[in-house]
Amino acid sequence: MLQQARCHVVSFNPIFPGDRFIWVNHWMDEAVLKELRSARAVILPQAISREFYFFVKAICPNTFPNYDIRFKWEGKVGDAMLFWSLKAPHPKTTVFPRLVSLLGDHEEMGKPPFSLPPMPFVIKSNHGGEGRGTWLIEDQEGLNKVIEILKKEEFQGRFGFVIQEYIEGIDRTLRVVVIGSHVESYWREAASGAFYSNLAQGARVIKGEDPHLVKKGEEMVVSLCKKTGINLAGFDVCFRGEEPLFLEVNYTFGRTGLGGSERFYKIFKKEVEAWLDSIACSRDVFN
Repeated sequence: MLQQARCHVVSFNPIFPGDRFIWVNHWMDEAVLKELRSARAVILPQAISREFYFFVKAICPNTFPNYDIRFKWEGKVGDAMLFWSLKAPHPKTTVFPRLVSLLGDHEEMGKPPFSLPPMPFVIKSNHGGEGRGTWLIEDQEGLNKVIEILKKEEFQGRFGFVIQEYIEGIDRTLRVVVIGSHVESYWREAASGAFYSNLAQGARVIKGEDPHLVKKGEEMVVSLCKKTGINLAGFDVCFRGEEPLFLEVNYTFGRTGLGGSERFYKIFKKEVEAWLDSIACSRDVFN
C-alpha cells in the first residue's frame, strides 16, 4: 500500500520535536552523531551557539532556522555591517572594534582622533537586547558613564560598539517579525518622554496604525530576508518621515506583541511543516 512517510527529522527545539528530540545541552557522543548523520533535516532552537550551529550544518545542511547571517555578522556591529553590505537604509552609524578607537589614545590611531557627532546620539554595545546596552547620550556626563560601562565589558572580553545617529521625534518603532514565510508587525510606542521603545522598558504594543508605513517596513524586511535567507528574526524599523530605516535585527525576541508564546508556537510549527515540504522532506513509500 502506498503511503506518505516523512524523512527523518532531528530536533533540538522542543516546540517541534520531530522524529527524534535531543536537548540542546545534551552531551555530544557517537549516538548523537549517528542521529545527525541519518537526519534529512534538523530543527534548531533560537538559543544556540555559533560553534554548534555550524557543526550541525556541516553534517546536515537542511536546518531551520537559517542562522548563517546571524553568525556571520553578530551583534550590533554585525547589524551595521549587514546593512552596509546590502546598502540597506539605516541611521548613520560608526563602528568601533575597541574603546581605544573612540578615545584615540593609541599611537596607531589617525590624527586628529575621532570627532563625536553633535549630541544627542546613540551608543549601542555589541551585546545586549530589549534596550539593555543601548544609551541615548545627551551630555558629557552621560558619555563618561557609558565609557566606563564599555571599559568593564572589555575587561570581561566583550568588545565592540556603535555610535548611531539619533533621529529626532521618534517615539515608536515598528517590529516586523519573520517566522518562515509568516510576516507580522506591530508598533512599539515608548512611554511618555522615554527613549526606549522596548516592551521590557515600558513601551506598549499598538496595532492597526499607519498601515501604509507598516507595508513599507514589511516590504523592506522581506526584501532583505530574500537576499540573506533569514527566516526567523524580529526586525526593528524606524521612520524618517515616510522613509523606513533598519535599526537592528533580533534573532531572539519577545512574544508579547505576537499574542504570547502559545501563538508563537503555533505559527512556528506551521512554518516548520511548510519548510519541510519545501525541501521535499517527505517521500512516497510502499508498506
